[in-house]
Amino acid sequence: MSVAIVYHSETGNTEGVAKRIASATGGELIPVKDCTGYNKITMYLLGSARARRRELARIEPAAIDVSRHTLIVVGSPVWAWSPTPAANAAIAALRGCEGKKGIVLATCGGKPGETLAMMKEALLARGVDVVGTFAFAPRDLTDEQKMAELVSAVKQSAGQG
Repeated sequence: MSVAIVYHSETGNTEGVAKRIASATGGELIPVKDCTGYNKITMYLLGSARARRRELARIEPAAIDVSRHTLIVVGSPVWAWSPTPAANAAIAALRGCEGKKGIVLATCGGKPGETLAMMKEALLARGVDVVGTFAFAPRDLTDEQKMAELVSAVKQSAGQG
């Protein structure tokens, strides 16, 4: 049973969680690049406003085929209590996702706000059955128990144990 791990990461936190999942499950990492070309200032000033409006970024890859996978994990940083425009675009770019299980994860500086609910809603609209949501604040990134809970949920949802 195979796992697709689709994620957008700007600072490396979401990427780190995605890599831990891939290492534990043999999942396929699918990094999503925002082609907007933000710098550190515009990422927060412009990107956060776009995130609150649920806008879609132009991303690479433009289409993400997950048809051969059993489970789709989608990860995003939190910008203004919302998923990033690149994560929104990644969900819209999924191909072959209908009828699959999904898990949503967010990395944040404190609380995820509406991020998990927004991502879950977007995946449900695409026909994905979201079976779990996880948020990781900075202290959680080194919490082995919290990481083990996520990995266990991914394995169980993918039929790996």
